[in-house]
Amino acid sequence: MEEIMQSNSFFIIPLTIAYLSVCGLWFLFDKKKLAWPVEPIESPTKPWWEMGLALVACVVILAIGQLYSAGFLIPKSSEQWLNHVIWIINNFIIFSPIFMVLILRKQKLNTIFISARDILRKISFGTLASIIGVVLFIGIRGEWYRIIEVLEYSIKADALANFPATFFENVALAFLFVRLKWALGIRWAIIIPAVVFAFAHVPGSLAEGDSRSHIMTFFILTGSLTTVILYTAYRSRDIIWLGVVHYFMDLAIKAF
Repeated sequence: MEEIMQSNSFFIIPLTIAYLSVCGLWFLFDKKKLAWPVEPIESPTKPWWEMGLALVACVVILAIGQLYSAGFLIPKSSEQWLNHVIWIINNFIIFSPIFMVLILRKQKLNTIFISARDILRKISFGTLASIIGVVLFIGIRGEWYRIIEVLEYSIKADALANFPATFFENVALAFLFVRLKWALGIRWAIIIPAVVFAFAHVPGSLAEGDSRSHIMTFFILTGSLTTVILYTAYRSRDIIWLGVVHYFMDLAIKAF
């Protein structure tokens, strides 16, 4: 049990420090007027209706995901390069309910925190923040040798093929967050996803036999980290730079 606790701490503490530093960097840039201008988002006349549609869309996304797991979407090919294309298309199919809602409700992309305005600045900042996050995460773990490996792997086809998947996760979170905010306000739009995300790790910790104190600590850290990330996304009104960070951090933690 002690080894498991050390292993979990060896992961969550460096990850927390890395993401907090990344978010802190954006606030520093914003304070120094170096970040991009924040675009206002028009509120709907029926916010509860929009939240209901968002929840339905999320359920459909999960259902399509199950169909993919069962092999009902585009099947894999014997060609590796074609598998990359198929994986990207399948991810677009899985998350397509979000874009269907946007089209049907005639809503702008900024309602999912996407805008082409200052896109080069967003990508550049996201890349800088990513490097800092990766160095902190790997460095705190004492795995300095992996920094170059991660950066080199990030531009390879096997890794890049997973970028849409990680980015669409950000899209889904922003989509739900904005609509929760419309109906419930900023506080609950942050609290609800943060608590749900933190609770999602509890069953796994119980199955591993972690102590109550460790589970509570892990719960607080994951919930707090999610809160900070969501608040930063809300303040920056952008997931392009966060998508870049998410991609690099997933490489650092060997998510794919």
